[in-house]
Amino acid sequence: MRNCQTMSAPNPLVRDRDVDFLLYEVHGALRLCALPAFADHDRETFDLYLRSAAKMARELYYPTFRAMDEQGATLVDGRVKTSPQMAALYDAAVELGLLTASRPESVGGANLPQVVSVIGYLYLMAGNGGAVGYPLLTAGAAHLIESFGSQELRDTYMTRMYAGDWTGTMSLTEPGAGSALGDLTTSATAVNEDAGLYKIRGSKIFISGGDH
Repeated sequence: MRNCQTMSAPNPLVRDRDVDFLLYEVHGALRLCALPAFADHDRETFDLYLRSAAKMARELYYPTFRAMDEQGATLVDGRVKTSPQMAALYDAAVELGLLTASRPESVGGANLPQVVSVIGYLYLMAGNGGAVGYPLLTAGAAHLIESFGSQELRDTYMTRMYAGDWTGTMSLTEPGAGSALGDLTTSATAVNEDAGLYKIRGSKIFISGGDH
């Protein structure tokens, strides 16, 4: 970390040539454009998103990572406050379309292939990993509601999360389990699978931004 903090700007972070080589030459991502789901995309649209993410990582995220690492989140009068830089970084991620890059146009997304979308996170994580957790978890929580929630839940929560108005977190681990997945005991028993009703036995706790 010390060496990373003393690197001179502009920091290349992730080499664009390495990304292009892996994405286009090794994995042949452009073949996805032959599929009906991605017929509206091509190398130009992929590169537009990736270069925008890279530019944001280098010019906005990287210059703030040291201050955010030193300041961290604070508990003030019973409320958790993030670093002063976080709001601008989050808004920039929303404007980039990070939260909805791989989502369909029906929910305001760009419908990019996941393999392209995830590289946007790669660039931003290289610039300031601590700042990426908020849009990353929000996108995941909103996607969960999009996939399994009722229309009422989608209208109430998903739309505002994808729009960047609200954030989300995960409720994965359990008291005393931490990251030891083998210690998890909570289970779900179907009551009415057609209606999506389950009985939950056990408990979960929020992680990573749950109090923010």
